[in-house]
Amino acid sequence: MTSFPFLKLPFLAIQNTVHHMSCTEITELSMCSRRSKRLMQSIRHSEPTDIEITIDRLRMYVALKNRMEDCLSWSIKTELEVELFRHLYRDDDLGGVNVKVIKSDDSGFLIHAPQQPENFIKSLVDHLKDVFKLPLTVYFKLTEIENYRRFLPIFPVCLCFFFYGIDKISGEELQFIKDNVVVEWFAEYYTSEP
Repeated sequence: MTSFPFLKLPFLAIQNTVHHMSCTEITELSMCSRRSKRLMQSIRHSEPTDIEITIDRLRMYVALKNRMEDCLSWSIKTELEVELFRHLYRDDDLGGVNVKVIKSDDSGFLIHAPQQPENFIKSLVDHLKDVFKLPLTVYFKLTEIENYRRFLPIFPVCLCFFFYGIDKISGEELQFIKDNVVVEWFAEYYTSEP
């Protein structure tokens, strides 16, 4: 198979081509090299509208959204049958963090993050924010999450923030979250306390 010198094309030709690419193709291209990332940053992308982050005990999920639909989704797994999927992995580099990625379908990916999943999520979110320049919508469910504070640096500023504190959470802890997450437009805080 021969390679095509895509990055050596004139900027307008690249821009025209990128406008016809899906979110998945743009994201994958932006991960190829620093140069391709800079190129993807310089082109305006019309399809995605925001980045959605969901963190709870059962799942950690990052999605590029086009209104209510997922354009691209990443599921971060802390436990996975590594031996079963070893042949499907590819290694990617996101902001200096090496991640093991499985492409599950046209617009879905799995990241294997057995330890410190917050580092992988932060790298991914930072990369997507750099490339697409989109606001964040965060769903943060505190049920049975150990040391929840480690996830707060992932989204220091977000457009919308939905906090679900089902476990008992003190007023000081809730205030700590409010003080450390800047919400630009809308926030809801659900707690088990009245």
